[in-house]
Amino acid sequence: GCGLLGSRAYIVGGEDVLSNPFNEVYSTADPTGATWAFHGSGSFPSRNSPGVVPFLGKLWVIGGYITTVQDNIAAISNVLNDVYFSSDPTQAGGGRWSLTTSAAFTPGGLSNIKVTVHRGQLWAIGGAQMYSSGDGIRWSPILTAGLDPFLRSFG
Repeated sequence: GCGLLGSRAYIVGGEDVLSNPFNEVYSTADPTGATWAFHGSGSFPSRNSPGVVPFLGKLWVIGGYITTVQDNIAAISNVLNDVYFSSDPTQAGGGRWSLTTSAAFTPGGLSNIKVTVHRGQLWAIGGAQMYSSGDGIRWSPILTAGLDPFLRSFG
């Protein structure tokens, strides 16, 4: 995932060509994006496609998934349901990351998660579900009646 915090752009997590997930943290303050710094592996589990967003002066890593490969076919095997934040992700060793919750979205994680901040709240959308949180710890489902086809297409 990618996000902005202060004057830096961040890339967090991902997977290699063999679908092995990782938890690396990179950033740049170069507006051209030509130079990136590697800060190490974050102290959160490896993942692909997490939601990454600035909120309350911290960088947040929300959900994502782990892919497994069987018979040369990659498949999502575990949609993650956790929320981490760091006040300084540029710190050596990938920054210090704190877990706020390991069960943000019930009954499971949000597939193809997208996150944003609006009116002082974190918003997470994925699959056909939407949640919001004012602190990154307590997440409330948002009623999505009438939006299900839209959320399935774009979540």
